[in-house]
Amino acid sequence: MGVMLERNVNIKILDDDGPVFKVLASLIDVEHSFHAEMLVDVISGKIQEVTADMAKRPYPTLCLRALDRVDQLQGEVIGRGINRRVVELVGKDTGCAHLVELFQSAIRFAAMYLINKRTGMDPLGERTLSEQEHRDKWMPVLKNTCQVFRGKESER
Repeated sequence: MGVMLERNVNIKILDDDGPVFKVLASLIDVEHSFHAEMLVDVISGKIQEVTADMAKRPYPTLCLRALDRVDQLQGEVIGRGINRRVVELVGKDTGCAHLVELFQSAIRFAAMYLINKRTGMDPLGERTLSEQEHRDKWMPVLKNTCQVFRGKESER
């Protein structure tokens, strides 16, 4: 076996059942150690605060320039079109592809968490439901998001 590389992207949500929750994200590999935080409003899905740092990066001075764009995510709403907005705001030729990967992962996880918060459905509290009961309960919210929740009109 030749070269082996590994990248770890880790997302954690801290929630005290208030009007906002915190998303902590990290991207770590042999050349990168990036960390980000977002404060997200439950009702609107708006990113109220956002920060990021690059503890380790391949270009010690050049990479840091991309951090200047991270605060542009503040005020963005986690919803339709957000992945494209992340690319526009923190990626491309004045940003960083790795920051894009980090924030898109964090936002995807936060989006799923927002569904839980807004519907009052707690997947951890539903362990007594059968697989089919659980699927039926979540179908209205997660329809066509994956093969498990494929709607009948999409079935082959």
